[in-house]
Amino acid sequence: MIMNRIADVFFIFALILLILYFKSLNFLLIFHLMPFFSNETISFFSYNIKLIDIIAFFILIGAVGKSAQIGLHT
Repeated sequence: MIMNRIADVFFIFALILLILYFKSLNFLLIFHLMPFFSNETISFFSYNIKLIDIIAFFILIGAVGKSAQIGLHT
């Protein structure tokens, strides 16, 4: 289904951001480094969005899409 593909893309975006900023996919390491990146922002169409918020949003959309919640069916 197309929704699973879209969910995969969002999940990959989250993983790419984790690798770019934290240089790891080890969640224990990421959780320990989180206070140092709490004020890090990403500029997106002249909006400054916190790094943590955008990563959490991408993971959420990936998880919701993979579970195929009602309202997201194609």
